[in-house]
Amino acid sequence: VIKGSAESNPPHVDRIRFGLVTIKNFGQGIATAIIEERKRGGHFKSLADFLDRVKDRNLNKKSLEALIKAGAMDCFGIDRGILLGNIETLLGYNKEREKQPDSQDSLFGLMTDTSSIPTLKLADVPLANPGEMLIWEKELLGLYISGHPLDKYRDIMAKRDLDIKRAKELKDGTEVMIAAIIEEVKPIATKKGDMMAFLKIADFSGSLEAVVFPRTFTEFKAAFVPDRCLAIKGKISERNGEKSMIIEKVKVLG
Repeated sequence: VIKGSAESNPPHVDRIRFGLVTIKNFGQGIATAIIEERKRGGHFKSLADFLDRVKDRNLNKKSLEALIKAGAMDCFGIDRGILLGNIETLLGYNKEREKQPDSQDSLFGLMTDTSSIPTLKLADVPLANPGEMLIWEKELLGLYISGHPLDKYRDIMAKRDLDIKRAKELKDGTEVMIAAIIEEVKPIATKKGDMMAFLKIADFSGSLEAVVFPRTFTEFKAAFVPDRCLAIKGKISERNGEKSMIIEKVKVLG
């Protein structure tokens, strides 16, 4: 993304590209500053090159963390976990470079004291795990980019040969068992004070609204967490032409 457009989502063969302003917690000002510098000086060749050249007050911990977690800095070939673990170092380096004159402003570098130029050294910290990266992508971009939480269960899902798209074509009352990820959980209290919940579940084929009535909610409450993958057993329900699922049992996958 760092090498792409600031505002739009331009098409590109075999790639998914996002404008920087589509990243949550990332402002228009810093997005514009990055793209203007890219236009002026060409693509950023490395992490250090990016931090050397982007001298904008809006490049702060919040915006840099958003860039890293969204995968916008993957082009530099450094793991997101390492970048996040060194974020204070990155910001410190950037601030030091802001104090340095541009080489073009110093008679093409002839008067630049290279000994005073800071070097960027990253500490050895734990790598980000794939699950973390998927959660970050969904939070900041609205969808998964580097993979899908259900990827590891593809073989199991293929054996059952039933996904959400096919389940939505079934008749009211049909019993089904599917593997899905929870996208949303909305707990509510009934008139009697019992807790139940409305869910939005999804798989590779689409999404489906689901309801969990009090008895089931009480029994499996701990399983109903956003971004959790479940094996779900229940029945298809149709109301006013809209399909949903009544959940009866669940099992956490993984």
